[in-house]
Amino acid sequence: MIKINLLPKREVKKEAIPTDIGLSKDILLKLGLPVGIAILLVIAAFAYMEITKSSLKNDIEQNKKTLAQLQQKIEEVKKFEEMNKDIEIKTKLIENLKNRQHIPVTILSSVAKNLPDGVWLSELSFGIPPKTQGGQQPDKEAEKTAEKKIIAKGFGFSNLNIVAFVEAMKKAPEFTDVNLAETQQTIYDKVPVYKFILEFKLKE
Repeated sequence: MIKINLLPKREVKKEAIPTDIGLSKDILLKLGLPVGIAILLVIAAFAYMEITKSSLKNDIEQNKKTLAQLQQKIEEVKKFEEMNKDIEIKTKLIENLKNRQHIPVTILSSVAKNLPDGVWLSELSFGIPPKTQGGQQPDKEAEKTAEKKIIAKGFGFSNLNIVAFVEAMKKAPEFTDVNLAETQQTIYDKVPVYKFILEFKLKE
């Protein structure tokens, strides 16, 4: 037996299943915003580092130039100090020479005043530096002593004349440590005489 369904057929509408499996705008915003901010921060940090690096390079170059200028000024100051020292040394030398100008006059005047008859001088030396051996530097005390030491060389007709000269020099207020270093008989211009060397010092 054949059954025929004459009732109308109802169509059941099925709910549409969303086929869009992509990310929604909300999720995209939530994910994209931090990433964008992070990228911007990285770019900003990189730009800041580049600017700082460039600024430091400029500072280094400027400091190098300043250092070169300072070194040049230091050299100029050193040269000035050397010149100043040289001027001071020369000034002291000139002052020392000025102060010592009257010494030879004093020595000659006093010796001539105390020179008795029958005695004459052939040489008078003052302030001769001490002799050194083997290129050694002279002792400071020896130099000071040599500056004050006077050596008189001459002749006398007799020993008595020479003794009279020595005694007169001992009494002279300008001198001290008068010592007859040497005396010997000799011939001078076919005349028998006595040669002598007298050492003494100038009082301070």
